[in-house]
Amino acid sequence: MYQFKIFFVFLFLSYSIIGFSQDGSFYGKVKYNSNEPAVSTYIVLNGNNITKETNTNINGSFNFKDIPYGTYTIAFYSLKDIPKTVTVDLVSKKQEVNVTLEVSALDEVVVRSKTVQQKIEEKGFAVNVIETKEAAIQSIQINELLDQSAGVRVRQSGGLGSHAHYNLNGMTGNSVKIFIDGVPIRNFGPSFSLNSIPPSLIKRIEVYKGVVPPHLSDDAMGGAINVVLNDITKNELNASVSAGSFGTYRTDINGGYRNNKNGFTARGSAFINYADNDYEVWGDQVAVALSAGTPDVYIRAKRFHDRYRSQGGKAEFGYTNVSWADKFLAGVLLSNMDQQIQTGATMEIVYGNRFTEQNTKMYSLDYAKKEVLKNLDVSAFASYSRLNRKTIDTIATQYSWLGYPTSYYNDPDVWATGAEAGDPTLQKDIDETINARTNVAYHINDNNTIQLNHLLNTFTRDSDDPMLPAAENALKEERKYLKSILTLSFENSAFDEKLRTSVFGKSYYMNRASKLRTRSSNTSNSTIIIEENNITSNDFGFGGSISYSISPKLTVFGSAEKALRLPEANEVFGNVAANLNASVNLKPEHSNNYNLGFTYDNLKLKAHTFGVTANLFIRDTEDLIMQFPTGSNEEFFENSNIGKIYTEGIDFTIDYNFKERLFFSANSSFFNARDYNVTYDVNGNPITPSYERLANTPYFTMNYNLKFNTQNFIQKGSRLSTYSNLLYVHDFFRGSSVLGGSGKTVIPNQVSFDAGFAYTFPKNKVSLSFDVKNILNNQLFDNYALQKPGRGFYGKLSFTIL
Repeated sequence: MYQFKIFFVFLFLSYSIIGFSQDGSFYGKVKYNSNEPAVSTYIVLNGNNITKETNTNINGSFNFKDIPYGTYTIAFYSLKDIPKTVTVDLVSKKQEVNVTLEVSALDEVVVRSKTVQQKIEEKGFAVNVIETKEAAIQSIQINELLDQSAGVRVRQSGGLGSHAHYNLNGMTGNSVKIFIDGVPIRNFGPSFSLNSIPPSLIKRIEVYKGVVPPHLSDDAMGGAINVVLNDITKNELNASVSAGSFGTYRTDINGGYRNNKNGFTARGSAFINYADNDYEVWGDQVAVALSAGTPDVYIRAKRFHDRYRSQGGKAEFGYTNVSWADKFLAGVLLSNMDQQIQTGATMEIVYGNRFTEQNTKMYSLDYAKKEVLKNLDVSAFASYSRLNRKTIDTIATQYSWLGYPTSYYNDPDVWATGAEAGDPTLQKDIDETINARTNVAYHINDNNTIQLNHLLNTFTRDSDDPMLPAAENALKEERKYLKSILTLSFENSAFDEKLRTSVFGKSYYMNRASKLRTRSSNTSNSTIIIEENNITSNDFGFGGSISYSISPKLTVFGSAEKALRLPEANEVFGNVAANLNASVNLKPEHSNNYNLGFTYDNLKLKAHTFGVTANLFIRDTEDLIMQFPTGSNEEFFENSNIGKIYTEGIDFTIDYNFKERLFFSANSSFFNARDYNVTYDVNGNPITPSYERLANTPYFTMNYNLKFNTQNFIQKGSRLSTYSNLLYVHDFFRGSSVLGGSGKTVIPNQVSFDAGFAYTFPKNKVSLSFDVKNILNNQLFDNYALQKPGRGFYGKLSFTIL
């Protein structure tokens, strides 16, 4: 494959240009005058037109490599000790510098260094960085945090465990990729999802809208959400338990151990989630006939067949921060889930016996090392996962929203075949996935870097259904999928790092093959046909980003990309458990994405601090893939290419805080997504496009968040945080007038109001929180009017064991 040729040529060039200049390194340890190691001391090296920064590790050690011979000043900053500066001559390959910091008599030492969040936001991409430290003690899901972020709309089809779509500035579905530590989440299995990962396991969430940085190495045409987990490298153990309305219970534990002498590291996490999801639903889709032949009566009913259970554990063993590797970890992830299925594609189809079970095993290797060779950084991740899924639907009993079997329906086309959703099934699917990601970065100098990133993903599915006739089941189906994405990028910083630019090119390769059974008719005399399909594609995309810091507080940024998204395996091959039909002829999506915005941060007026971020965007998309209900009863979903969609819009965020105690944040997103597809009259003549809004897509949202912190509340050293959040979603076009048979074409305005408090006891070992969600008990919809939970009460206890 020509992609691999490019890869090896790049490696050869990287090794060839490594110089042989007289370079050496500074190393040493920093300690307090109490003889304890000075952990996380900020160190700045200056001299010979070179400036480098680092921090001491858990042992107080530091290292500056590949420094030309000469005279340098090294400054040491610590929040609890007096800053110290030393001048040192580098005249040999290794120069040891050991420093002892004196106890400070100052009340405060100011250390000016950019945070990880600032460094991410300055690269020119339209990105939101969500810190989860405060949210970790709340009874809140990651999806709820994302829903409070500008330009993001999380659309769930129900309560805990339900399927979620992520809309970023008008792009939705699988156009938006989800990553865990840069690894596509599809490899982790459905029970290890953003719905189930507790916030306490997460360090931060990076939300890239539209253009995605090349190191993520995937076909994320509409944007990406990268969840960065806590990289525990010290001895600690944390746990939390929570309970709430609708039979919701959650617990999690995470911890780590590191041997400071040899770097051996072990870390792990586990969680259990349970919910009955028996919340009340009502409206024009919740109707029953009290007897045969009588008109439907609208009622308020509880969901009665929507239980969700999931458990998962992840463990990693290896070495961190040693001479031969920054990280070398072998990992295993085990998770399982069982879930009752309450409805079809709309709430007018009600199930009482259909459910699914699945479990996932994933094994992985993770390696990273800066300066494997001079100026050359390498990281690699490889995993193998196996998902076993079973769909159970064997009873031909019919249910209504009354919650018990009914006998007054006589529709011969539905339920007559022996199950709730068609033919009886005990289908077993085995999905096997291999994922390999490699990142190589060569730092030409402090201002210029070349990177090569490669992602390889393979997928196979083996299916078996003992409920099928033996002759039909013997005709084995095949599903195979391979995706390879190669990215080459160049990054530059200039004018004292005020101007930052990045350009990249991407090569996309896909091969998929399938042999699927189809029936010539629905009669007992039908013929079984094996339909073969084999599609290969090669595509190329490119893009770039730029940002310029006009001042330390004001930064302008822009990005653009000719992007592509390959159809996912589940979209192509379907998923019986999710009522999703196969769409073997799906074509890749293409989009030209543009972002232009600015950030004005840390504007201080006495005790008041303000910040504002705004982003204008355009998405010019061809062959957009969307999921629609299908069939005479709209019981199932199917993906289709819908042609040309043009979107333009804006999102912005305003932040305010008073004395770091009162915090207010407001954000809004508006976009205009229009259907530009040309239709034809009966004579084949083109008709002017209707330019209608994109169906089933909320286009105007607002979010307001208010938080107040009180120190030393009741007890000295304690903290009380109170918070509230208001979400508004403007009404939007739902779809065709016959969708769900209700004739309703618009999902109305929605308002969701949440509030709560968290109390952290002295020494930060124990926290207690209480939340009320959807206080107004409003009817909230997503995904074709599948109603979400009403008012609910939730409590959570978090505690540090070590």
